[in-house]
Amino acid sequence: MKPKNERIFYFDFLRTFAIIGVIICHINFFFGTLTTPFEIIAQLTFHDIGRIGVPLFLMISGALLLNRDYSSLSNFLKRRFTRIVYPFLFWMIFITLTNLYFKKTLLYIWNVIIGNPSIAWYFWILIGIYLAIPILNMFIKEYGEKGCEYFLAIWFIFIVLNSLNSYPLLPYFKLDWFSGFMGYPVLGYYLSNKKFNISDSKMYKIGLGIFLVSLSIFVHYTQTNSFVSVEQMYQNIIVVFMGIGMYLFIEYLDKENKFNSIKNNAIGKAISSISLCSYGMYFSHVIIIMFMSKINPHSNILFPAMFIATIFLSWLLPYIFSKIPYVKKVSGV
Repeated sequence: MKPKNERIFYFDFLRTFAIIGVIICHINFFFGTLTTPFEIIAQLTFHDIGRIGVPLFLMISGALLLNRDYSSLSNFLKRRFTRIVYPFLFWMIFITLTNLYFKKTLLYIWNVIIGNPSIAWYFWILIGIYLAIPILNMFIKEYGEKGCEYFLAIWFIFIVLNSLNSYPLLPYFKLDWFSGFMGYPVLGYYLSNKKFNISDSKMYKIGLGIFLVSLSIFVHYTQTNSFVSVEQMYQNIIVVFMGIGMYLFIEYLDKENKFNSIKNNAIGKAISSISLCSYGMYFSHVIIIMFMSKINPHSNILFPAMFIATIFLSWLLPYIFSKIPYVKKVSGV
């Protein structure tokens, strides 16, 4: 096991990819007019890649928090909730002030806080995940890999039923606890600890293949279907396989030492810094996008510049706050 103070690079890479993915999902309107089938497919592909941001965040949480020895239940909950609740309250003040500046109604602002329509829904999902982690942790410590496989087998069954909308045929064969977001942390732990009987060089290629195939299917799916809720989006088997593919791809690239050339240079340091700031960025990018929308050129040519500027400013805001005494604890860094 790695020393506690040593960072695992593939977690940083995945976390950086995840927060950029979340931002990707929220900047569609920076595109200009899409007139050709190629432009439409390119925009859909770009957008749909971002859909694995939240699953990756939850998978990383499971890999880091499960099968651990915690001194006490209260200590675990205090540490976890302190890390997510205070930053949430801090950033919600700024998001609320921004919404007031843009003359949003009080009802709209309240809906933002409770997660509809806003990115705050992830905070409330995370609260539920952290409440359940001690239970999952004891289960996995007791039953190990077989326990993970048992849990994931049931989760996959209900994810498939959700994806196929088969519950109307079996209205009482529905276990929300298994079909929800809870499977992602267990999946992340499993993928990080499972010893596959395949070489690392083959595993990252398999991961890339799974990601590309599932992404292609998802792009085709989103052309002809729409998701009416967050639950419908992330409890979909295609998104699950997209997450599996990307997770395995990055994990085994790291195990094959493919990132050694960048770990200690400017790129590696940027990845680590974005990873550290990712929770703050999750909230700050909402503020940045609201102000950037005022200068939105609606240009496909300028879109890359708008995209890079949004990521940079979304990182810069929590990074600056993290350098201010006392504020650092609530900055999300």
